[in-house]
Amino acid sequence: MPAASLHPSARPRCAGGRPARDNRRRAGVVVMVAVLMVALLGMAALSVDVGTLYVARTELQRVADSAAMAAASKLLDEDRLKGSSNMAEEMSAARTEAVHFALANWVLNGHPELDPNTSNSASGDVVIGYIYDPSNLGESLNLGDPSLYNSVRVLVRRNSIRNGSILHKFATIFGNSSADLGATATATFKDGVVGYKVTDKTGNADLLPLALQKDYWAGLLDWSLSTGDNYAYDPATGAVTAGHDGIPELNLFPGAGSGQLPPGNFGTVDIGSPNNSAADLSRQIRYGISADDLAYFGGELNLGSDGVLPLNGDTGLTASIKDDLISILGQPRAIPIFSTVSGPGNNSVFNVVGFVGIRIMNVRLTGAMKSKEVVIQPAYVVDDAVITAAGAGSSYFVYEPVHLTR
Repeated sequence: MPAASLHPSARPRCAGGRPARDNRRRAGVVVMVAVLMVALLGMAALSVDVGTLYVARTELQRVADSAAMAAASKLLDEDRLKGSSNMAEEMSAARTEAVHFALANWVLNGHPELDPNTSNSASGDVVIGYIYDPSNLGESLNLGDPSLYNSVRVLVRRNSIRNGSILHKFATIFGNSSADLGATATATFKDGVVGYKVTDKTGNADLLPLALQKDYWAGLLDWSLSTGDNYAYDPATGAVTAGHDGIPELNLFPGAGSGQLPPGNFGTVDIGSPNNSAADLSRQIRYGISADDLAYFGGELNLGSDGVLPLNGDTGLTASIKDDLISILGQPRAIPIFSTVSGPGNNSVFNVVGFVGIRIMNVRLTGAMKSKEVVIQPAYVVDDAVITAAGAGSSYFVYEPVHLTR
C-alpha cells in the first residue's frame, strides 16, 4: 500500500514515539536561531562600538575647539606692542596653552596629548599662521610672516601616532580590532575693522570720541613722534604707574599734531548727533558708544566704500570730562584716526580712515595749557561690536574676539 495511505499510527516514529518530521523541524529552528543570534550579536557589537566612536569623535572635537580658542588668545599678548615682530614668545605661549587645554580634557577616559610642533610644520598638531579672509573656508593657513599671525589650528588624534588607536570591544570577532580618529579646529581673531554695530548681544562699543591724525599714529608706533615712555602698564593687575614698560606714548592733548587741527578743536568728534553735549562725551567715555548713538548713522558706523568716514568735530576736551577719562585709566579703548580735517570748532569735519587701539596712561586737564595732557599708548582692543572686512588695513590693534573659523 502506498505510504500516503497509511494511517497516522502506522507512520515511522522515532524512539520516543514522536514523528521523525517534528525532529527535523525542530532541528531547522535551532539552526535558524543560531544564525540569527550571530547576526544579533554582530549588530549589538556594531552598535556598541559605533556608539563609542561617536562619543570619541565628539570629545575630540570639543578638545580641538577649546585648545584652538585658548591658543589663539595667547597671540594677543602685550609684548607684541614692544616690537617683538618675530612672535617667538607669543607662539611659544600659544603652543603651551593648546597642550595644556588638551591635557585638561578627556577623550574616552584619557587625557589627549598634543605635540607642540615647535617647527610649525603644516601637518603638526598645533599650527600657527595667518588667515586673510576667515569667511573663505578654502583658504589655508599662511605661514609666511609671523608678525601677521592671527590663527591657530589644532589637530587632536587618537591613532598609532598620538594617544593610541581606539580599541573595539566586540567588533574584533569580525577581524576589526581598532579605529583611528582625529578632529581639527582653527580659531582666529579678525582684524580689518571698518566700523561698529551695537546689538543686545554685543554691549556698547569700546570706542572713544577722541580722534588722532594718522601720521601721528604712525609716528607713535615707530617712536619718531613719541613723547617717551614715562608710564608703565601692568597686564596682571591693570594698574598704571610712573615708570617704563617699553611701549611708546603720545600726548593726545592739547593736540598731538595740533597743526593738523582746526581752531577751537582739540580732536574730539561727535559719534552720533552733531549736537552732542559734554554730558554725551562723558557718557561715551565711561560706558562706550550705544545703539542710540549709532542710530544717527542708521545703526552702524562704517567707513565708506572709499575708506573714509566723515565725522563732525566737537569743541574739544575740557576739565569737565577729566574724571571720566581717569575712570578708564589703563583700560583698552579704540579711537578713530583721520587723514584730514576741515572747518573750525563745531563745524569741523574729520575724515576718519580707521580705528586704533589705545589705553590712557595719564590725565591732567587743569592748570597751564603746557602742563595739560592726555597720554596714550598703543593697546590691544578686543570688541564684539566691531565690523570687519577682509583686507581692510587702516585699523591697528582692534580685533573681533577669537572665534572658531574652521
